[in-house]
Amino acid sequence: MAYQLAIDTRASSPLAGARGSGRALVPHAPTASLALPSPLAQVDQSPYLSTPAPQFSEAIISLSDMLGYLRRYGWLGLLLGLPTAALVFWFLGMGAKVYEAEAKLRLRIGESNVLKLPELGRQGITELSAPQLVNNHLTELKSRRFAEFLFDRFDPVLRKAWLDRLLAHPGRKAEILKALGLYKAGSPPVEKDYFVDQISGAVLVEPLKESHILRVLARDGDPQTAALLANTFAREYIRFFGLQESGLTQGERDYLNKKAESLRTRLEESERKLAQFRRVENFVDSTEARNVDSARMLQFNSAITDAQQRLIQARNDLETIRFTQQAGRDLMEVRAVAENPEVAFSRKELDAKTAQRRALEPLCGRRHPQMIALTGQIETLRASLSRAIDAVVTMKETEVASLQRQIDDYQKQLDSARGMAVDQSGKNVEYNLLLDQVNADRQMYQTIVSSLNKAEVTGEFTESGALSLADVAGPPDNPVKPNKPIAAFASLMLLGMICIGLPVGWGLLDDHVLKPMRRGGSPSANIPSARDVPHVPVGQSPVIMSASSGRYTPPPSGRLALGASTPPPPVVSPMSATPPSPAAQLSIPGLGNAPVIARLPRVPAAHPELMLGQLLRPEPEGASGSLQQLTSLLEMQALKRSGLGGIIMITSAEPGEGKSAAASALAAAFCHQGRSVFMMECNAVSPALHHWFPHASHHSSWAHDMESLRYGNTHLFLLPAHDLPAYATNELLDGYRAWIDRARQHVDWIILDTGPVLRNFADVAPLAPLATDVILVNRPSVVPATKLRAAMNLLQPMMSSSAFRGLIVQD
Repeated sequence: MAYQLAIDTRASSPLAGARGSGRALVPHAPTASLALPSPLAQVDQSPYLSTPAPQFSEAIISLSDMLGYLRRYGWLGLLLGLPTAALVFWFLGMGAKVYEAEAKLRLRIGESNVLKLPELGRQGITELSAPQLVNNHLTELKSRRFAEFLFDRFDPVLRKAWLDRLLAHPGRKAEILKALGLYKAGSPPVEKDYFVDQISGAVLVEPLKESHILRVLARDGDPQTAALLANTFAREYIRFFGLQESGLTQGERDYLNKKAESLRTRLEESERKLAQFRRVENFVDSTEARNVDSARMLQFNSAITDAQQRLIQARNDLETIRFTQQAGRDLMEVRAVAENPEVAFSRKELDAKTAQRRALEPLCGRRHPQMIALTGQIETLRASLSRAIDAVVTMKETEVASLQRQIDDYQKQLDSARGMAVDQSGKNVEYNLLLDQVNADRQMYQTIVSSLNKAEVTGEFTESGALSLADVAGPPDNPVKPNKPIAAFASLMLLGMICIGLPVGWGLLDDHVLKPMRRGGSPSANIPSARDVPHVPVGQSPVIMSASSGRYTPPPSGRLALGASTPPPPVVSPMSATPPSPAAQLSIPGLGNAPVIARLPRVPAAHPELMLGQLLRPEPEGASGSLQQLTSLLEMQALKRSGLGGIIMITSAEPGEGKSAAASALAAAFCHQGRSVFMMECNAVSPALHHWFPHASHHSSWAHDMESLRYGNTHLFLLPAHDLPAYATNELLDGYRAWIDRARQHVDWIILDTGPVLRNFADVAPLAPLATDVILVNRPSVVPATKLRAAMNLLQPMMSSSAFRGLIVQD
């Protein structure tokens, strides 16, 4: 398969104008004239096959760069790393000793109502609700309400001694401020608030994995105090929980107390009416059996009493649900909701699906089909759980309304029975009615008071409730802080990270961010940015740099007269103010004398970018004067041709003579003078242009416009040959010509870095007629005069008679 550097009609550029179609190297089908057997039955004869462009990547950082950063900026890492490591070691490995004591609370799974009182009717904690209740315990243990309860229950003497010791040693920050003389003692804090803050910071509560154990970890500078804090914290929470969860909440207890007072008043009123009736009517109670009406009223009274008890329980549940909703808490904390079978089943299914998704999420990701399906199932279960909870709330509201209607109905029937009894009997019936009312009121009052008494009794059995003390804390022997081995390890790790990360990070920041900013967007220090050196077309004086200020000044307006007989005034190069030396002659046997238009000194072998920077320095270290003489000569010849710029072909007799170095130095010299240059590498056999200009390896022949080949924010355009096939000679030549035609409209000078004449004559010969200026690079220590003469003999028939400018002698 051959390749062709040709026009791609599918892309266009805003800079292209009439020749604005994109050009790229595309596969070219073999022609039938080759008479070669083709393994394919059919071959597409179109040269514009649809093939993807190659991808080229450039490493941002290499191992050698990292070592260079460490050598250059290693002192900065040590300067910052040593004090930081010492500070970390002092912070972690020094200071007062801290002891840690641990007590454990056990959450009982099962029936918590050991007395089996029907009024309490609690089913206890189940495996389904245990994780939620563990989270509730963790929240309550760190709540301010429990801290204030602990303040009231803590031994006042021990509490005051502990707080006084904490106030006497406020911490490292206060010690540092005292040492600096900046510490100011504040007013004494409120004892209760200070205790709450300190106990919250000194005690840590966390669940033990795969168990129903809560770990209570207390830290203090004294081991005895640490054990006391842990044990007191655990024991008092059991009491706190027993008081809060003794069977009735505080709101329910207040409601029943008010109801009991109302029933007591009602009972006293009924007994007073009964006594008044007996005194006024002089009635003596008989031992006769009660009639049917009395039995009926007794049944209604019993039914009303039972319905009122159930109504009280239903109202309590409904008020608890509404209080929980108003507080913004989860309704699963309400016993009536959590014990509902449908709610419990939905919660169990939801927890199972959630656990399954949590296990698969690190492996599959959120967009995996199975994860999406699990998410849908979880949302469905959440909706089902919400509907079940709403159904429970609705059921409670319906139950309250139904019981209230039932009581009203019973009361109406009771009043009807009383009326019938009064009509049927006399005083005896009236007496029985009053007596039954007294008995009904007494029974209801005794029932409510009994429930309150049993709840109070049960609340004292805290050890037999839902929580118990699984383990007590003892005074620890060894402190947990300071830990000098861990402090030393952390200091060494931080020192290593700073000593390596800071130099490398600063080097990357300086090379890839700060340097391009200082250079105005130029990737290399050898090529000035367009911001510092504005574009100056050929025919105007180049940019001049003041030797005193080091700044570029714009050229004077106006153009030189085309075809002027006198050379332009000498140009002060931004690289040097050294005047150009007169041209020398080099005697070539068989060819006479050839003009030497520039001499480049020997540069020690180094990175190509450093070598290019060395060449741009003044003599004798560099060759800025020779390059200035060369650019002046080329621009004078351009004016004589009545043209603006030209095409410069730079070649050599043999490889290794430094033609790429000379071409790169010439392009840099033009850019320093404000000229725009398009440099194209026409040596696909041995490409080297991307080594001389960093960050140019992403420039590719697959580009569709000139702007994509611009070298940063400079006047230089680069087209390296590192991605071109060397064997496709004819196709490459077509591509070279296409790019030359396009570049003529946008740049001042076109530089062709071709291959050696004697080694790649077939690649060089077609380009010679296109060049307006031909320069031959020679290194006498590598190539003798005979080979130079042979190269000149091969080039002379191919190029224009006036195109040869002379020799650039290396070393």
